Amino acid sequence: MVQGIAVFFDIGDTLASPIVEHGRLVALAMYPLVPDALGSARIAGGGDLEVAIGLISNTGDETFGTMMNVLATSGLGALVDEDLCLFSSVEGMDKSQPALFTRARDRADLPAARCIYVGEDPTERATARSVGFRVSPQPLHALHLISTEFAPNPPPH
Repeated sequence: MVQGIAVFFDIGDTLASPIVEHGRLVALAMYPLVPDALGSARIAGGGDLEVAIGLISNTGDETFGTMMNVLATSGLGALVDEDLCLFSSVEGMDKSQPALFTRARDRADLPAARCIYVGEDPTERATARSVGFRVSPQPLHALHLISTEFAPNPPPH
């Protein structure tokens, strides 16, 4: 039986640096480790663990279309599940609010204990943890968390 988890990443300072011109997001400079890290996250549990990849990001007043275009142009769009992309500007709430993480959990259709939030900000991680998410400060640590705590047959220590 295939089990599932969802891993939600912050964008800015976790996966990429935003490029802003005239107050608008125009691009993302994705960090070099990100494609391999997200690809590895998908397969970290072998064939017995289905891993969905989403985003939870504070996005000012950018539209969903703008965000998806910027993600596609950066190469990040191909690495995530579009239906699990939650942008504050679209959802009407930001990462300071537990309700945003609850909404992410509901979209993933998983218990909070099977969701991970990955972001560099300790306050945002605390908010995610308050609704039952597991948390990680960066993508490589998230890989470790997936393979050791969620994979049906974790590697021996």
